[in-house]
Parts: sequence; structure tokens; C-alpha cells
Amino acid sequence: MTDWKKIAGLITDIMRANIAKLSGNPIHYLGPALWGIASFNILRVVTDVTKKDEFWSGGIRIHSVGLLISVVFCYVITVLWRRRLARIFAAKPTVKPNVAVEYIVAVVQIMGILNPTVFVSERLGWIYMGDGYIDYILVNAIYVPLFLLYYMFLRNERSDRNMADNRIYVEQIKADKLNTELQLLKSQYHPHFLFNALNTVYFQIDESNTLAKKSVEQLSELLRYQIYTVDEKVSMEQELAYLKSYIAFQQQRLTARLTVRTDIDEDWTDISIFPLLFQPLIENAFKYVRGQYEIAICLKRRPTNICFSISNSLSGAAAVEAAIPRAEVAESGAGLTNLKKRLALCYPQRHTLNTHADTTHFFAELILDL
Repeated sequence: MTDWKKIAGLITDIMRANIAKLSGNPIHYLGPALWGIASFNILRVVTDVTKKDEFWSGGIRIHSVGLLISVVFCYVITVLWRRRLARIFAAKPTVKPNVAVEYIVAVVQIMGILNPTVFVSERLGWIYMGDGYIDYILVNAIYVPLFLLYYMFLRNERSDRNMADNRIYVEQIKADKLNTELQLLKSQYHPHFLFNALNTVYFQIDESNTLAKKSVEQLSELLRYQIYTVDEKVSMEQELAYLKSYIAFQQQRLTARLTVRTDIDEDWTDISIFPLLFQPLIENAFKYVRGQYEIAICLKRRPTNICFSISNSLSGAAAVEAAIPRAEVAESGAGLTNLKKRLALCYPQRHTLNTHADTTHFFAELILDL
């Protein structure tokens, strides 16, 4: 009997821990109890009234214990189903749940928990099954459809909550988009002034200083691309031309011992993307490159996605100290923060951005689903 007390105590602890995680809505607390009570009384109606027996025949103690077992069973099955539904609805929107499989699993869980519980309870003398296997058939015939209906209610509740969360997420995305557009308008305020200023600087540079003139020309073209193409898709050929110019411009301002290796596919026919999604990662690499001063850039076209990866070397002593937090430090800038927001706007649920660091290198990878 001591073992059963431990088991009962364990079940109680599990129920308390999981019920505490449920919403503050009272129905979340009382719903399983009410369903367990209703299911038990429906069973009693079928088994007692149809046999012309007294409704509470067998004594109040036997029925009270049966009622308690029914309520506990309902709480346990509720916890299991809520967890499972949370996992199902946490999947990507493109992954459609198999409803038929869900209900088959629910039937297996009902019968797999209910029948051993009834069998053990009868052997311990907690409940009375007068007609043997016939009563087991009746218990399953009543509880399985009732709890499938209960599963349907839980599933609809979770679906409604998921739809509400999605609506909130969409509204947040819209708000972020409006904020991004506002920031864009601010950044575009009098852009011609900037180009006129660059033009003035260009003509003030001595004719013999061709390197400085070339740098001003490159900067002007880079800014023009950033300002006028940020909100519309461009061909990959345009984006690659920009990235190559950007890399060349960055190389001019750094030490001559910097090594930049690129591995970029050539065929990008019929591929268009939102621009300036790779540039913040490249900028980050040039900003943090140390040590061996090596940057490796890879851009590959795959059947279903575009994979961009980049790594930069770190300084020896500093890298050992900063190996773990380096990713956090690199992600703390406004560039990567804005990149994440743009990805959420332009490629919701269709992108993957990963960063990590070891003692010698920082790595970043961006995958865009086509």
C-alpha cells in the first residue's frame, strides 16, 4: 500500500506542477474536473439505470472513489494532450498536422491509460466491476467517444489561441514594417544633398589622386544602391554586383595583408531577392576581423534555397577570452538587429540565421528559402 501512496503522491505533484502552468482562466483549472465528473455520471447512468439498478448502488464510498479516479484521469490526459497540441501547433505553418493520426493517438492514449487504471483499481478494491469484461467494454464505449469529444474541444481551444497569437504576430510585423518605413524615410531625407556633397568632394580631389577619386565613385554607387533599392526585389546579378563593389571598397580601407576568399556561384538566372540582406554580415566580418586577417565568403544556389556563409579570423589572445561571448558581441550591433527585423518582414518563416564562434574564427550563416 505504501507504493501506491507514493504513486498517488507523484500523480498529485505532476498535476499541481502542470496545472500551475495553465492559463489563469478558471476553465483551465475546473474544466478537466467537470469533464471527469460528467463522464463518470454518464457511465453510471448507462450501467445502473439501464439495468434498473439504484443509481448509487454499491455504496457511496465505491462511487466516490470511482469519481475521484475519473477526475484524476481527466487531469492526466489533459496535461498530456495540451503538451502534444503545443508541439503540433508550434510547427511551421507549412507543416500541416495529420488530424486522423492525432485522433488515433488520442484513442490509444485513452485506452492505454484508462484500462490499466480500472484494472489496478478493481484489484485493490477501490472500485467494483460487477459484470467483468462487459463492464470494461461499457467503460471504453462511454469514455472513448466522450474523451475524443474532449480532445476536440482542447484542440479547438489551442487552434483559436494559435490563431490569436498569429494575429498578434502579424500586427507586430505590420507595426515593425511601418517603423522600418519611417526610418527609411528619415534616412532618405534630402538624399540629393549627400550625392551633391560627394560630387563636390570628388572634384576637389587632385586629378593625380586616382585612388581617392575611385573610392568616392564607389561610395556614391554603393549609397545609391542602398537608398533606392531597399524596399523592392532585385535580381541576384544586381545584388552580386553590389556585394563585389562593397567588398572591394572595404578592402581598400584595411591593411594590405587582409585576405578575402570568395566562393560564389555564377548562375543566378531567374532568382530575385530583397536586397542588402548579406551586406550586414559582410560588414560585421570586416569590422571584427583580427589575427590572421582572413575572411571567407561563400554564396551557393540550391534547389530550394540560397545559402550564404561567412567567417572571419579573430586575434589569438582576445579570441581565447571572447570565444563564447563573441557571437553575442557581434550580434549586439544595430546592423544585425535591423537585419533580423528585415528578415522577419521579407522572409517570415522562410529564413535561418545562425552565428557562432570558436577560439579562432567567427561564423555566420544565412539561408533564404526560395
